[in-house]
Amino acid sequence: MSQISLDVAARAARPRQRLSAEDWLGIAVVAALVVLVLAPMAAVLLQAFLPGAFSGQPRGFTLGGLLEIFERPLWRRALWNSMFLATIAAIVGGLIGSGLAILRHSSRLALGPALDVAAWAIIVLPSFILAQGWILFASRGGLANQWFGLDFVPDLVFNPWGLAVVMSLKAFPFAYLTVSAALQWRMDDYVHAARLNGAGPLRVLLTVRLPMLLPAVLSGALLIFIDVLGDFGLPAALATTYRFPTLTYAIYVAINQSPIRFDLAGVMAFYVTVIMLLAVVAYFRVLRSRRYDFLGARARLAPVEGRNLALLPNAIALAALALALVIPIGASVMVSFTDTISRGIGADNLTLRNYGYVLETGGKFLSALRTSTGIAAQAAIGSGLIAAAAAYVLTFSGFRLNRLIDLTCTLSLAVPGVVLGIGYIFIWNAPLVDRAGLSLYGHPFILVLAGIAGAVPIAVRVLLGAMAQVPASMLQAAALQGAGLGRRIATIVVPLIAAALVSATLTAFGAAMFDLAINSILRPPRLDVLPVYVNRAFEQGQFGAATAATLLAGGLTVAIIAGISTASRLALTRMLRTPDPKGPSDAAT
Repeated sequence: MSQISLDVAARAARPRQRLSAEDWLGIAVVAALVVLVLAPMAAVLLQAFLPGAFSGQPRGFTLGGLLEIFERPLWRRALWNSMFLATIAAIVGGLIGSGLAILRHSSRLALGPALDVAAWAIIVLPSFILAQGWILFASRGGLANQWFGLDFVPDLVFNPWGLAVVMSLKAFPFAYLTVSAALQWRMDDYVHAARLNGAGPLRVLLTVRLPMLLPAVLSGALLIFIDVLGDFGLPAALATTYRFPTLTYAIYVAINQSPIRFDLAGVMAFYVTVIMLLAVVAYFRVLRSRRYDFLGARARLAPVEGRNLALLPNAIALAALALALVIPIGASVMVSFTDTISRGIGADNLTLRNYGYVLETGGKFLSALRTSTGIAAQAAIGSGLIAAAAAYVLTFSGFRLNRLIDLTCTLSLAVPGVVLGIGYIFIWNAPLVDRAGLSLYGHPFILVLAGIAGAVPIAVRVLLGAMAQVPASMLQAAALQGAGLGRRIATIVVPLIAAALVSATLTAFGAAMFDLAINSILRPPRLDVLPVYVNRAFEQGQFGAATAATLLAGGLTVAIIAGISTASRLALTRMLRTPDPKGPSDAAT
């Protein structure tokens, strides 16, 4: 990361100012991150050792809450299930993603572009939608059994190992993308040396290529572990079909039971956070145990070869696409146009009734869609502004707390929505905050803040790459000419990073629209929001309505993102278009 400071130029323009404008911007960023991320996380950790600290009834320092999880069979089972799912998914998903990436870059697959698009689509899609698709396909009353007579599928999927494989199919794109990035550069000298010494293709792969890719493989496995451990969509979708409690769902149950157990929810959130941090620490220890800087002057970009139409590699890619995307999404699409699943395939079973029901049933879907769209729009704008400010400070200033900003944005990527939601309850429902008239628990705006907190880390990473391409000399020259910070950002930085800023903002919008964990935990009781509407319809057995609502909302979200992206690109092109200095008449002659 570039750390070119503009402080000298700013102080030259205003020599009496003790703190530069960049310093004040950095202070504002730190304050925002404290409110949005650090304070809720600190509250979760503190609650585990000081039960009742945020309810006005502190019970003093104790470790009893941390041990209580092992005394309750349900919570103990939830801890074991979460560890089992995350570990197996990290191994299986890491193998699938790494294998597909190596296959993709070793030969120019005909289905290679489809794999690339599918990887990003799976990451963007909420896990509860994919989980619902698998339930509709694989349950005893689902399509596989009712339509195709595959009565072995329910027992194959609905067991701990089957669920771990399903989660692997949801999370393998993390490994696929990280390993694919590492395969962009090649050092063929090592491969040639191994082959000259008699090593076959398999031995070269195991002893040369894979050791070089170990950091990328471990990164992908770690991301899968974190994603699965903090996932709320799968257990929420399974609640009515298969009993498989996890830590994230146990947290949700703890604050929705009677009596409400905020203290126990805080303890389980503490375990989720600590397990994730231990996984990150173990990852860094493995990387520091040896060197992996094998690229040299003879490294070259992987060559682009002709398309490989060989049957086996393309069949493997097709199977991965079918299992990861086509089956769950296809099942949801078919159910949305089906009157009754049990009636099987037939023209007389096709209907648009589910879409009509969703659009006409008391306006609940439209109310939920309107509410979620407004919340997502506010969260997207807020996260874009904060992320742009944070990326600017990290790239162009020598602000003393830059390391804190970077560390917060990095670690918060691993914070699950349920943990963040519990932290927000502790902070914004505390008696001290309530007496100050600042309590937001039960107010829709708390969903906006949580949406911003969840999107800022990703947006910062997107914008840092674009910000690094902006020449610091431009900003320094503008500062020496007396341009203030706001003018420098508005006239130099924003036009140059506009495309990345729009992408980061739209990514935040799409994520906030379907965030089931945050909406389930922080939603005010009488507020209709889209993810809860879809999940509740699914829980009540209204599968056609749930899938129709998902497809309508998903289509609208894609249309909004595509429309804004296209409009912003056209506007940016028009804004940056320079007129012909000869003028139209001279140009014609």
